[in-house]
Amino acid sequence: MKRYFLIAMAFFSFLAACTTEKQEAANPDFWELSVVDSVLVREDKFFLNSQAEVKLIGDSLLAVSSYRSPMVAIMTTGGEQVTKIASGDFPIGSFSPASFDVSAYPIVYILDKRSESVLVFNAETQEFVEKMKLQLPEDKVIRFLGAKFKKLVDGFLVELVSSVYDSFHPDFYRASGDQIYFFGFDGAVQSSMFEYSDEYKAISGSLSAVTYLTMGDFGENLALSLPHSKKLTFYSETEQIFDSVALPQSRFFDYALRGADQIVDFNELFKSGGDSKVNVPTNHYFNSIQESGDEIFIETWMNNREQGDKNATFSHLLIYDKTAKKWSETVNPKNIMEIGMLAGVVRDTLYFYEGSLMKHDEKYIKRAVLRPVVEYN
Repeated sequence: MKRYFLIAMAFFSFLAACTTEKQEAANPDFWELSVVDSVLVREDKFFLNSQAEVKLIGDSLLAVSSYRSPMVAIMTTGGEQVTKIASGDFPIGSFSPASFDVSAYPIVYILDKRSESVLVFNAETQEFVEKMKLQLPEDKVIRFLGAKFKKLVDGFLVELVSSVYDSFHPDFYRASGDQIYFFGFDGAVQSSMFEYSDEYKAISGSLSAVTYLTMGDFGENLALSLPHSKKLTFYSETEQIFDSVALPQSRFFDYALRGADQIVDFNELFKSGGDSKVNVPTNHYFNSIQESGDEIFIETWMNNREQGDKNATFSHLLIYDKTAKKWSETVNPKNIMEIGMLAGVVRDTLYFYEGSLMKHDEKYIKRAVLRPVVEYN
């Protein structure tokens, strides 16, 4: 009897060990981002001059906004152009897309900084549907580019920034108040939330002028992060916090928030063409937050802080497994000129759009996968 008991114990120990190994293999600490193909966007219908935001629509379409040629362009993930909603093509005249929402495609919602409105279009029929004017607070404006924006059941979420302080002044972070505003369909403010955290308010010199707040649109829920506060917070559409997780240690992303040793005057910096004698450190930040199934993907943008031709910005991924409650990261950061922006994830495939025009006129849609790295030093 004892012999059978020992055999059974050995069997179950072996089974447990195999299960643990499988779990560890499914949740490695490190991944390699591997690009499996790259397709050229075939621009036979219109020309998109640089990109501002990219978003997946389902698993076969890609939406890209541009600020140099103001529009939201729709294309297939295979690089075929479908349609565009461009400034000047409609009776309402020109607009400046600060952001857009394609969650109800073919209906496209554009946050227009020029008219301080939400513009509604039908992309399939090329029809302008509606214009909803937002009643902005006196000391706030819509962020020029990449504003956080989401169509809600009863209105809109919109990121507003200070109209009193420019982003090089410390009071932009200390005294601007809330960043996220909720508007009803009548354009009136219903509520607001999410101030800059203490890490940003404590900086006495100028911070590099990048968008520190990052939002992930998860359908009925959303995630917000100020990366240097080392926290990712989840909200419901009713503005209720339902979870918060600490961001992981990283071998590549620098969580230290560095400011200049003095306050830089934006007008003087603009006149100098950026050739100022004052050094404003370039901080690392998050470009996007995406969700697919039980995983959350954060794309980082990390400048190497080198001078001249050696200066470059690299990107890698932080990955959170919601079931295992475990973080991991990719070990092969890529130059953003080579990989572009993460548009979304479909099953095990990550879609990137690279169209900066910094190195070439072509734009590419790239598919990539994550391959586990067993050991990494």
